[in-house]
Amino acid sequence: MSLNGITGNTTSSKIIVNVHAFFPDIEVQNFIDIYRLPSEYKDVTLVQELKTAMYQINEELIDYVLILQSVDPVETLEEHSESLSHAYKTAVMGKARSGLIKYFETANRKAAAEIQGERGEVIKDVWTEAAHAAIDQVSKGLMDAAAKLGALGKRHHANGFRASTI
Repeated sequence: MSLNGITGNTTSSKIIVNVHAFFPDIEVQNFIDIYRLPSEYKDVTLVQELKTAMYQINEELIDYVLILQSVDPVETLEEHSESLSHAYKTAVMGKARSGLIKYFETANRKAAAEIQGERGEVIKDVWTEAAHAAIDQVSKGLMDAAAKLGALGKRHHANGFRASTI
């Protein structure tokens, strides 16, 4: 959803290369197209927000990746699961999208931008929650795969919480 409902002729050929080779790269143009980003955003701002979001999400997921890789020599998330790769990209883009809210009011000073700026925290929370749901999907998928391969030992589930057998 575009903040002002108008998408410009914004195009970008940049690809954000993930510093952790297990996770997929993100195309800036794909980010622009999916979220219908307004043309007021500068390319450098989009790249910076994507890099920041990518770093934060990598930090949240790296432990799950290492657990999976301890029992499965999978080298990339896409090789492991295309749906989890898509969820990862959704998480990164959602987190980056929520980070862009702070720039919009300064990029476009029209009355519509001021109204969006006032509602910015609500909108930001929606995209942040969607990003967290995607992160949870990826982490659960990685842990389920690791558990099937025996990486977690014997564990029991108690009402949705994992509890170790002592």
